[in-house]
Amino acid sequence: MVKSSKLVFPLLMVLSAFLFSGCSHVVYPRGPIAVKMDVVGSIEAKKTVSFVNGVTDSKLTLVATQGSDRYFANYQQWTSSIVSQVENELRNRGVQVKPESEVGFKVVVESVGLFWGAFSQRCIVRARVEKTDGTWSRTYEGNNASGNFNRTIDGAIYKVVVAIMGDQDFRNTIR
Repeated sequence: MVKSSKLVFPLLMVLSAFLFSGCSHVVYPRGPIAVKMDVVGSIEAKKTVSFVNGVTDSKLTLVATQGSDRYFANYQQWTSSIVSQVENELRNRGVQVKPESEVGFKVVVESVGLFWGAFSQRCIVRARVEKTDGTWSRTYEGNNASGNFNRTIDGAIYKVVVAIMGDQDFRNTIR
């Protein structure tokens, strides 16, 4: 009896350590959502454009906690998703996108927020787009809610891309 009670206490300690320890999750966009032509329309651009990822460090940043779970995002990876999607959407609309261009833009994801509601999750992404010469800058926000966690994130990125491409100021800089 004494021998079994000596084993129970350490076993309970180990189990409680696992039970009360939190989990860490790395969240990232899974894939682009195509922007239909009728959403932002065609884009008339005479200039060749380029985009660079302005986030130089590949590090994990805490973006949310829920209970004992912690959620991290790599802003460099999120920015790359936005850059590649904007480039692809502009190419699909006939805009010349090349590394050496007349107009260059730097894109930086400034913040990512994850929030939980009763029936859905919400993701809010803020991204800054600025001309590489520093003469123009604008911050865009993608705010999306869904019952599916991955769709929440992908939808927020999609809304940032739509906001960039639909912005008349941005369109004027590439004319």
